[in-house]
Amino acid sequence: MKSPPPAKMSQSSPRSPSLVARRAFSKRTAINEFQVQHFCGLCHALIRRTLDRFKVKTSSDLPEQGWQAFTQMPEYGLFTSGAYACGFVCSDLAPNVDLEAVNASPAEALSGQTLPQLRHYMHTLMRSERANNGYGSVLYEAMCAGVLEVFCARLERDPDLYESL
Repeated sequence: MKSPPPAKMSQSSPRSPSLVARRAFSKRTAINEFQVQHFCGLCHALIRRTLDRFKVKTSSDLPEQGWQAFTQMPEYGLFTSGAYACGFVCSDLAPNVDLEAVNASPAEALSGQTLPQLRHYMHTLMRSERANNGYGSVLYEAMCAGVLEVFCARLERDPDLYESL
């Protein structure tokens, strides 16, 4: 008696939840609390490691030309991939936030922004970082300006950014 042929694996469409997606999140995809916690943890680790690396106490004391050493740290790679993994880089957003305006006054620029606006800022920062690869680091500039601390403080402490239970 012959055994039946093995069942064929179904070919799933590229949008199937059973396959690993090869594209960034959509701006319409919700970010959950665990993604925010993880992303802020990556951000804090990057800040701590950078301050230690340059032996300074605050981000405003970082050397202006430290971007090359910064981009070679393992925490930099974890943070940049984490921005994508945690849904802060989106396939359907244009990178058009004025990064220099945010760097000039982070607390004022980011206060009162909604989660979609904060996400749009991080999307612009990360897409600009990727475009500058090897020619500078807008992420390092944002760190020197104290933007990352302000960004995470908003995400971690502002109840208006979270669904009510």
